[in-house]
Amino acid sequence: MLKVIALAMCLTLTGCLFTVDSKQKSGHSQWNSSEIDRMQIGKTDADWVRRTFGTPRRESAYTDGTQVWRYDNSSESESRVGLFLLFNVKVEREHSETLAIELSNGIVSDYWVESR
Repeated sequence: MLKVIALAMCLTLTGCLFTVDSKQKSGHSQWNSSEIDRMQIGKTDADWVRRTFGTPRRESAYTDGTQVWRYDNSSESESRVGLFLLFNVKVEREHSETLAIELSNGIVSDYWVESR
């Protein structure tokens, strides 16, 4: 009988041994996927890009006349994992992406997303 009670206590406590707490918050955001989907290579002009995404974080100009405008997004996540009262681990991650838009003669000629 004592073994059954001990086993029941162990099974009951195992559900309480691990704790996980997770938080995610958005950081700075200049663009989202639906806006990117509306861009058309060879058709979308620089005025639309500036109205939609705002002022780029960085602009690069090349000798052939092309320009690359860069826009940033960032987010942070925090997780805590604990084992009863023995230890507690905090894990933080920052995720950032850059949308690069190449313009030739004022028209979008290419775009890509860089993850960091």
